[in-house]
Amino acid sequence: MAVGFDLDMTLVDSRAVSRRALERLTTERGHALDIDALMAQYGLPPARWLPRGTDLALFRRLQLQELSLTAPMPGARAALATVHRLGERAVVVTAASENVAAQMLSAAGLAADGLHANVWAEDKAAPLREEGCWAFVGDHPDDMAAAHRAGAVAVGVTTGTVFPAGAHVVLSGLHGLPAWLAVAS
Repeated sequence: MAVGFDLDMTLVDSRAVSRRALERLTTERGHALDIDALMAQYGLPPARWLPRGTDLALFRRLQLQELSLTAPMPGARAALATVHRLGERAVVVTAASENVAAQMLSAAGLAADGLHANVWAEDKAAPLREEGCWAFVGDHPDDMAAAHRAGAVAVGVTTGTVFPAGAHVVLSGLHGLPAWLAVAS
């Protein structure tokens, strides 16, 4: 049995990483970007929220150079510890590349038992089923759709930029997950 987790704005706060990468695209590379407007949409894969013409490969390289700015979301360590204490696996399923995701987890001082990268929205359902995830925790409606498609309990946290519509359970953050897991598992 396993519990799945989205990465950005669910387990890790990566806003500072992406903000700094966007600032560098603007100052060092001359991209004309409204950084505040882009950050207001944060949580989507970069290809979906960066303007057309933005060098996505360069953005990802700049993110890698700023990973020390990654922080665990409040309650992330306790949530993962609770999953393990219950004898289950913690699996991360994310749209981030494998390299970025692994390094973000490391920079935040978090460890997962499985990592599936480069998947977004309902495409997250396949790795959730493959890993035997009975619940999926995420911050976005597309995470909730993936949980439904995988036959998992959709646990939404309101730590992202949009409400996790479609959640079976809504928590204000991961700090509420240990108590919910103790009852639900």
